[in-house]
Amino acid sequence: MNNERGQSPNEVIIWGYKYTCNMCETYVDDDETAEAAEERRAEHRERAHSGMKPKAGDLIEKFERRREPAPEESSSGGGWIILVILVVGFLAAKR
Repeated sequence: MNNERGQSPNEVIIWGYKYTCNMCETYVDDDETAEAAEERRAEHRERAHSGMKPKAGDLIEKFERRREPAPEESSSGGGWIILVILVVGFLAAKR
């Protein structure tokens, strides 16, 4: 069953961020985080627009880069440790 984004429980969506300057009619779509895209926007505004926001606008959009299989869950054995502690505690209480 897929969730509202069309993601099945067997996969992970890898997101990317695209910065677009409408005034310069350019874009860059290789940022992995929104923070990196914000830095790119600030650098572009400083370099191309003297630090000003371009009148035609510039925006950051989140997009789906790719989908990967979900990592398989591994059992760490933590349940056995708890069981051993409980048994030892039970035996110690009986003495």
